[in-house]
Amino acid sequence: MRNASWTQHSLECNRPTSVRHFATFGIPTQLLNSYRVISLKHLNGGLVQDLWRWRLFGVLWLFSCGAQLVLAADEPRTVPARSFGAVEGTVTYSADPKRPWRYARFYIKQSKTGELAEAVVALRARPVESAPRTPQTIVIDQKNFQFTPETVVIHRGDSVKFTNSDEATHNVFSKSDLSNFNVATPSRGDHTERFDRAGGVRKPITIGCVFHSAMHANIFVFDHPWYALTPTDGTYRLADVPPGQYELEMLHPSGALHWRQRVDIKAGERLRIDIRVSPDDTN
Repeated sequence: MRNASWTQHSLECNRPTSVRHFATFGIPTQLLNSYRVISLKHLNGGLVQDLWRWRLFGVLWLFSCGAQLVLAADEPRTVPARSFGAVEGTVTYSADPKRPWRYARFYIKQSKTGELAEAVVALRARPVESAPRTPQTIVIDQKNFQFTPETVVIHRGDSVKFTNSDEATHNVFSKSDLSNFNVATPSRGDHTERFDRAGGVRKPITIGCVFHSAMHANIFVFDHPWYALTPTDGTYRLADVPPGQYELEMLHPSGALHWRQRVDIKAGERLRIDIRVSPDDTN
């Protein structure tokens, strides 16, 4: 039977003030209350019960610390938008009657203003290990004996699904050292190819058909996210760019047009650069 002094000591240990004191360790109040109830319930259980009570307290404390660490690790880190910059503009083509571009009508809808479609615009930058992303699959159809679309821009690790909507049998092949393949695509058939090596603006992967030599497509693969393909209005925008000096490049494979300029991206600023090309900018 426990003596009075020991009982008094146990009561002192179980006072609410002790709970408030232990709360400074970051232990949830619910756990502390559970600890106090268990302690009072087993007040007359002897020294063994006290030892088990302290062991329980230690387990609860470790559990609390672990839970807080997990929550801290899972908490997403956000980088303020003002830490990055952006560059945007419009790509236009200035025609020269003495040097007509044979395919201009396919890419320029407004001859007076010259907005250029299907131009690839990108920054030359070091490879970026970006946050985990879900690989995308882009479709290129073989229809009316041509690839549609003829130009696509993708991220390294993305795939292209080649479909055949024609009645004739087609083929997709590439002799590039970035991706080498040669596969037949029967009518209504398809073939999917994954692209794991990037060539950027300067090294597109050219796709052809062994049965129909006039069919061509170009796939631009990047190892960073700052690239764009202009729509019919010729506009582009490269956002969330870390501050620094880059080379901004534009290439139009069908017109063999190539343009580049050094740019300085500043945090929180949106740089406007309109790209105007002409037959003088051919490769």
